[in-house]
Amino acid sequence: MESNPHISPTGMRANRKRTAAIAFALSLSIPVFALAAETYRWKDNNGEVHYGSAVPPEYADQPYDVLNATGLVIRHVEKTNEPIVEVKQEEAPKGRQPLIPLAERQRLTDRLLVVQFRSEEDIETARELEIAQLDYDLKLINQSYASTQKTIRSQVRLFADKQRAGLEIKPQEQNTIDKQLARMTYDLGRLATLADVETAIRARYEEKLERYRFLTGSGEDPVEEVDAGAEVEGDAGVNAGIDEDPANQG
Repeated sequence: MESNPHISPTGMRANRKRTAAIAFALSLSIPVFALAAETYRWKDNNGEVHYGSAVPPEYADQPYDVLNATGLVIRHVEKTNEPIVEVKQEEAPKGRQPLIPLAERQRLTDRLLVVQFRSEEDIETARELEIAQLDYDLKLINQSYASTQKTIRSQVRLFADKQRAGLEIKPQEQNTIDKQLARMTYDLGRLATLADVETAIRARYEEKLERYRFLTGSGEDPVEEVDAGAEVEGDAGVNAGIDEDPANQG
């Protein structure tokens, strides 16, 4: 097969190396784009989203996002030709006391807990229902990831066929696969976020379970037990302010 006279040997070797790198990354299920520490996302004049290692000069004064290696937005930059106004946070007054004492806040939280849930099974059921609400987002992300992965594999096969035929891979074709790789990175970041959310939900309900077991450990009505505890604290506070009978002193 004759090689294309318009393609230099150096250019063909560079294209082969690039395609080989992409194929190797796909075999490991690791997006090449995820290797970059920071990725920039911006829109052109037609509203099309682009990803890259830097924002082109012609769009440098437009809003853009900075993504980390997992595809999460770590910084959003508005139009850079507008002055940046530094917002100073007001310092909280020193010595300011909470509106509700901590002991009273804990008592109200405990009462709400034992009123909302009548058993440990109720808490576990509420936990599973909240986690189940994440399944819809998880399904959509997995579908997007699988579709993008299929598209990339198809592009890699197309690139390999063109190289075997001695044809050049155009920059816009490479840009297309770069966008797909960025999309995979974004989906992986969303999957990691969902995993963190589920972990937080389980930790929150585990705290509720432990507190509920503590409040109901005596086998008495938990609501009455919480109220009785508050009355004992109140009586103790009143008695602490009454002087002892002088006849009993000495």
